[in-house]
Amino acid sequence: MKHSIRIRIAALLFAALTCFCGSSALPICAEDTVPDDYEAKRAAYREALKADDVTTDDLLIGSWVSFYSFRVDSFEEQLDQMAAAGINFNVFPRDFGGGKMHASAYWNNIEKQYAKRNMLYLMNGSTDERQVAPGVKYAAGKEHCIGYYVMDEPAGDALGDVADQVRRYRAADATRYPFVNLLPSYAGYSVLGGTYREHVSRFVELAGAENIEYLSHDFYVFEDDHDASGFFADLEVMRSVAYENGKMKTHAFPQSTSWYGMRMPNIDEMRWNVYAYLAYGFKALTWFNMVCPQGFSVSVIQGNGTIRDPELYAAWGELNWEVRGLSSVLMGLDTAHAYHTGRGGGNVERLPDDFYLQPADSKSQFIVSCMESKEGDDEYIMLFNKDYNKDEMVGTFTVDASSGVRWLEYFDPFIGEYIPVELTDGELTETFRPGEGKLYRVRRDTPPSETVAETSGAPEDKDGCRSAVGVGATAVVAASVAVVLRKRED
Repeated sequence: MKHSIRIRIAALLFAALTCFCGSSALPICAEDTVPDDYEAKRAAYREALKADDVTTDDLLIGSWVSFYSFRVDSFEEQLDQMAAAGINFNVFPRDFGGGKMHASAYWNNIEKQYAKRNMLYLMNGSTDERQVAPGVKYAAGKEHCIGYYVMDEPAGDALGDVADQVRRYRAADATRYPFVNLLPSYAGYSVLGGTYREHVSRFVELAGAENIEYLSHDFYVFEDDHDASGFFADLEVMRSVAYENGKMKTHAFPQSTSWYGMRMPNIDEMRWNVYAYLAYGFKALTWFNMVCPQGFSVSVIQGNGTIRDPELYAAWGELNWEVRGLSSVLMGLDTAHAYHTGRGGGNVERLPDDFYLQPADSKSQFIVSCMESKEGDDEYIMLFNKDYNKDEMVGTFTVDASSGVRWLEYFDPFIGEYIPVELTDGELTETFRPGEGKLYRVRRDTPPSETVAETSGAPEDKDGCRSAVGVGATAVVAASVAVVLRKRED
């Protein structure tokens, strides 16, 4: 049973109701600042994320090759390390690769260990029809097993057989979904058996959208001396095919490894890779890789268990938790459009000239994602900084007054709260880390500052401070950060 995360709002309400000038409370004065409890909120949110029961209703982040020799560190120790770094999902829960089914004792231990750490996994599988029955047998009753691994990167001429296997698994187990990962467009027309859109659409048609939980692909961008072209065009195909077929969830593989012809990305490039997928509405990500595969060069952890770059490892773990911090909102949204600004970018959607939000600098490199709520009428946008080479980017956007948009709420993934962002003379100005995306809820009602102004009949004390109680508890809470950790009940 999945439990709701509930952040205790009582402390915020108590502070709002008791905040007045005097020796025993905090004043609301221009020259004073309320003590910063951001780090405390951040720590509390991290603990709440750790305690939450993870399901496929959560944003998943995992690893493809995840384990090194158990003679170095035990299976349990490596799972602990993984969980501490924010990983909550593994395609291969222990032994890398599909095909070998093992025995019931093996899978009983897998379930026990993953349940203990609140992580999910796939059952080993393959395109062998004989694997279906034993896989379904071993998966029965295992709550943390969410599906069956079938195949990685089938060519176009194999899609029919792979789709047949998908249907077999679903016929045998209607509670779990088979997992297939598709090729990127750079595999080429002859391998794909058509254009990229034709390839992805054909798989969905053959397998049946109702039998696919995650429409998955990979695309590795970071080549030795440049970035591979066509990345965003592939993301647009994945987004639109999934959206047009029942708004399926999408899955992909951000790069965290170097091998022949490919470079090891730094943390800014990793952040860019992750937020590019999130801007296109992806709901699950699997790093390629946490542990360096045999014959490859460098990963977050080397094949002998060595953490080559502790600073990068720590930043990578924080990025994983940042992604998970967005889950409670992003899982309830679908990306209807991912509009590009600035130069370049073939076969993607460009920001329409009449869209209500426009970059002040027409050359700035952003994606403006329009996200629809699965429940309710709330509107969201994500602003994604496509530049990962600058230390930081200041982006200014003008908002058309005739649109009715009066303010925004930024969802902070580190503390799990909305923060009011008011427009100054019809403009939004924000600072972005390299490759960072920021998620906002669009508001057309009265901004918090106007609410406070309209209800501010409180008497002033000798220092000119207004009593928070006089302002009114409703106004104070409206001007404060709103707690929005909302989880679905099973």
